[in-house]
Amino acid sequence: MFAVWATLTLSKMPAVGIMLAPTFLFELAVAISFLIRDEPRAATKSLRARLSAYLGSFFMIAFLQVGQRSHPEWFVPQMSPFTPLAIVMWLGGTLWTAYAVWHLRYAFSIEPAARRLVTTGPFAFARHPVYTGYCVQYLGMLITMPSLAFGLALLVWTLLMADRMYLEESVLRAAFPEYADYKRRVGALGPVPFRRVARQPDVARV
Repeated sequence: MFAVWATLTLSKMPAVGIMLAPTFLFELAVAISFLIRDEPRAATKSLRARLSAYLGSFFMIAFLQVGQRSHPEWFVPQMSPFTPLAIVMWLGGTLWTAYAVWHLRYAFSIEPAARRLVTTGPFAFARHPVYTGYCVQYLGMLITMPSLAFGLALLVWTLLMADRMYLEESVLRAAFPEYADYKRRVGALGPVPFRRVARQPDVARV
């Protein structure tokens, strides 16, 4: 599916296709993780969970395809002083996402599932570093191709991802009691300034 989308995007929208090319190649690597991942300890198979998971994965790519055919003016790159920053965001987000998925490879899943609790590497920085990378990528694209429609689509995607994170964390909390402490220490998408750390109880003196 991603190979077909990559071909269509490159033929219809060269600028967008070039920006998405690393993402398409990355998604092929994601497919490999399905061959080596652990069996789930717990999973959510509700319709809501599946809609959040699959819409979150494919909504933006579908928007780019459909929107280009009806309103190609939404996707015209515009040079600005922020363009170099946007390119760094796009490339950095792509590399970060690839690193996070590779670190998660044995526990990777699209639908909410608990396979193993990963708290090291990029997961020591954020509970959902894969989504952090996607956010940075899409923001870089929005800066390069600014339009109200793109911004609204990104807002819808953000809401889907927020629900997806909530459902994933519900499964992880049920499967791993230690997840509560991990959630307290680490922010969802990155470090949280001034996060309060629970104090250890004082030891009574004899």
